[in-house]
Amino acid sequence: MEYGLRRYEAVQRLRWFLFFLFCMVFAYPVAGSYTIASPEHFSSLSSLELGELTSLGFWFQLSWFCVDPLGKFLIYIAWVGWIFLGGRFVWLLVQYGGKIFLRNLLERYIKKPVGTFVPVWDSASSNRAFLFPTELLLQKIRPVHFQLIFHPFRRVRLMLADSQGAFSSEDLVEKERRIAEADWQILWGAWSPFQWLLWFLPLLALIQALWLFYIQLQPALTSQKEIQNILKPAFTGFLPFAQAIVLSVIFALGSGLMKRLENLYLSNVDALIYDQFLSRLPFQSSDTLIILETLQRHFKEMQAVLRRLERSLESEKDSSGTVG
Repeated sequence: MEYGLRRYEAVQRLRWFLFFLFCMVFAYPVAGSYTIASPEHFSSLSSLELGELTSLGFWFQLSWFCVDPLGKFLIYIAWVGWIFLGGRFVWLLVQYGGKIFLRNLLERYIKKPVGTFVPVWDSASSNRAFLFPTELLLQKIRPVHFQLIFHPFRRVRLMLADSQGAFSSEDLVEKERRIAEADWQILWGAWSPFQWLLWFLPLLALIQALWLFYIQLQPALTSQKEIQNILKPAFTGFLPFAQAIVLSVIFALGSGLMKRLENLYLSNVDALIYDQFLSRLPFQSSDTLIILETLQRHFKEMQAVLRRLERSLESEKDSSGTVG
């Protein structure tokens, strides 16, 4: 179990790292489609009316980031964030579908087993497959495409790994507890790169705003223009910074909502495995079968003792009748 759990954690963390790399690769051509303007031409782009600032479309438009030297990098970071959030949302929808699929399998093969009933005390080893059809369940969740797509299938596969049909309720409960803790830590840790984006985006936008402000003030410092004529373009250079703040707030709210939905998903998976799987173990586990086998052996020994007593009593009666 120790090796299997560590391998499970390593594979899960690698999956999320590769997903973040995919977001970075996919965002590159999208960010490259924007036209970047030089700081000298920013004053021609900054003729904004006050009414435009109140429109929602302006704050979602990334064209105001498109100013050298950091404009393309700001757009790239913004698109990485959008793709990351969208990918996590799609992943969550797929996993909810996998949870429903797993619930149907557990209800079919664990909660309502099919077949002819055979008494448990006749043959515990032969009835183990009937009470808990491990191999049949593993055949349903073992296909590679299910393992790659559905997280609940990988979780149950790890719980049933190397069991060989001999279950112990204490061992499986401990497995489930450790796997559940690992899943919560892995999903929470997968948000770390996104959290860095939330700090990195406004920081770069602030550096760009200060640079644009300095560029716009240069003519006034060299007495080429009146300072009143360049204050508006200079302060307009802070619009990308304000837009980055709004975008970071949207990202923070979106990630907060996604984290709550993922927590709800994990709690639903925990409840499903416990209700449809672990709650059956006290009656369908190997320790119960061992107890039944022990009781059966003691019962046979008691029957043998009773038969000997009956034979001894009958022999005493016969001998007393003969004497009389």
